[in-house]
Amino acid sequence: MHATSRLAGLAELTGVRKVWFSGWYDGPITGLAMHDGHEYWFIMVTDDEGGSWDFDPRVYVLHKLTSAQLLDAWEAHRGFAAAGLPGCLHSPRCAAASATDDPKLAALHERWPPEIEDAYLDAPAIGWFRGGARQDDQHSDH
Repeated sequence: MHATSRLAGLAELTGVRKVWFSGWYDGPITGLAMHDGHEYWFIMVTDDEGGSWDFDPRVYVLHKLTSAQLLDAWEAHRGFAAAGLPGCLHSPRCAAASATDDPKLAALHERWPPEIEDAYLDAPAIGWFRGGARQDDQHSDH
């Protein structure tokens, strides 16, 4: 996650909608969002000390990923959805299993460990936006 100091020099963006999430803690903390017809990675902002990070509404930074990173992120999302994990905010939702298969899930975590997303923190930031229930509504995309 980003500290609030990461917002310095970035413009506030409107019209951003979350497509899916990969991280969740009482709401999405990381995932993919659409803005101005393009897909970006979103990462939640915390206070600079990391003590309180549940802003209301939440604040996120959008990062521009490479085409390869976007393809990998989508492949991971679809794989985890197929294993029965939540994450889709789009409609129609990804095909999902009725129950998570532990060996399959372990293989997914081995192929796409959470640390892969750490590199997205350093991707070029294009701005920030405020989250909320409206951005978490289902949308038709993929």
